[in-house]
Amino acid sequence: MMRTGGVLSLVLGVSLIACGGDDGGGATIDAPSGPDAQAMVTVSGVAETVQGTSRVPLAGAMIEAFDSGGGVALASTTSASDGTYSLTLTTNGAPIDGYLKGTSATRIDTYLYPPRPLAADRDSATMLLVNQQTLGLLGTLGGVSQDPAKGFIGVLVLDAAGTGVAGATVTVTPMGTARVIYVEGSLPNQNATMTDASGTVFIANTNVGTVTVDAQQGATDFFAHPVNARAGVITTTALEP
Repeated sequence: MMRTGGVLSLVLGVSLIACGGDDGGGATIDAPSGPDAQAMVTVSGVAETVQGTSRVPLAGAMIEAFDSGGGVALASTTSASDGTYSLTLTTNGAPIDGYLKGTSATRIDTYLYPPRPLAADRDSATMLLVNQQTLGLLGTLGGVSQDPAKGFIGVLVLDAAGTGVAGATVTVTPMGTARVIYVEGSLPNQNATMTDASGTVFIANTNVGTVTVDAQQGATDFFAHPVNARAGVITTTALEP
């Protein structure tokens, strides 16, 4: 799985790989060409937090899976002493368009959106839960002050193999007051205008509610999809062709 290094990797580098491929290579969700999905799918991964300059396992975090409508959780669990968790979901034969939510006391809630609806078992779904101080550091490095009444979205732009894509531009619609900040050399760069090899971006002060994230690199257009940007939390997702 790709690691971006530095401060940003602690917050975004792993958690944005919303659900890694079950081949162990860190590939993101790839829905089948047809409407069918496995009758039951399992999403597994690890809950982590930041301690100093390191990620460490987080025990006792609540991990819940929801469809796009929210409401009652499709499944829920609590991370074990080593941070691991596993959720099994019923698909009724169709890919699940939804997200994971992670909560832990004293930390910011994190919402994890896959790049495509979930149609098969996936592992490596890392749920990274950080405190307000860590998020504030990202804003300082990016030259922005995150409005607690606005959304914050972290994005990874990936190729089909799950590797970061350089030279991509990311958009969010509607734009509103949002600011797109690209990572360069493992840190936010206020002057950068496209992704570096990590493919890492964060979008500060987005509209609250449903927004669509997309990316473009040369002739390659990525699969645009909506996420629900909530105020005062971290929303993460990935973009793939």
